[in-house]
Amino acid sequence: MDRWWDRQAINVDSDKKLEVEDFTGCIPLLLDKCVVEGVKGKEINLANKFFVLLNSQAMGFEEDIQSRCSKTELKWYSTLILPTQLR
Repeated sequence: MDRWWDRQAINVDSDKKLEVEDFTGCIPLLLDKCVVEGVKGKEINLANKFFVLLNSQAMGFEEDIQSRCSKTELKWYSTLILPTQLR
C-alpha cells in the first residue's frame, strides 16, 4: 500500500489513508478510481461518479435478488450457503 501512495504522490493524513483503504478494500482498480484531479493537483474523492454508479448497480442487484427470492429462500441462503463460502 505504501508504494501505491508514493506513486500517487497524494499528501493525506493516516486517518484518510485508512478510510480510503477500507472503502476500496485495497483493490488497485478501485484505489485508482478514487484519485481525481483537483484544484491543488491529485486528490482523493470517494463520492465521484464511478463510486456512485458502482453503489447504484450493487443496490439494484440486491433488490433484484430479493424480489426473485422468497424470505424463506433468502433465510436458507444466508444460513446454509454464505457460511460455507466464508471458510
